[in-house]
Amino acid sequence: MTTNTRQVYRSILKSLTFIGLIVLAFFMIRSAVQPPNYQTKQTAKPITIDISDIQEGQIKIIRWDDKDIGILYRTKEMQKLLPKQTIDKRYFVFINSGGDINCPLNIDASTKIHLKDICSGYRYDGSGKVIKTNSRVHNLIIPPHHFIQGNKMIIGE
Repeated sequence: MTTNTRQVYRSILKSLTFIGLIVLAFFMIRSAVQPPNYQTKQTAKPITIDISDIQEGQIKIIRWDDKDIGILYRTKEMQKLLPKQTIDKRYFVFINSGGDINCPLNIDASTKIHLKDICSGYRYDGSGKVIKTNSRVHNLIIPPHHFIQGNKMIIGE
């Protein structure tokens, strides 16, 4: 290879490197100056649920905001263990996924007063607080809801 060819390749390589640095600097400056484009999450519309068909000790599962929502009709034993500031002692509304791998919850067959993650075995009390806390496991998430007209509730507002 001759010296002229090497110089041509070297000039091309230097030019491409220079162009690359200019493009990189442009995007870095643009991202520093331009405010971030936050896309607002489209929230799900509120839904009205008839809860008159839930039997004591049962969980009704409905779908809202791409999540399974559990509505537990608490047993008398569960209600006795609740703190005073509960919205409605009879019902507990929660996002039906617990533990660290988000498995659904069922009533714990051994105690009949706790919810149990069917995959990991983590247990929750009747208000959604984890029993025997583990650093990876958090309390259950409670979606926005309120009760109307006796046996109806609105989830999502």
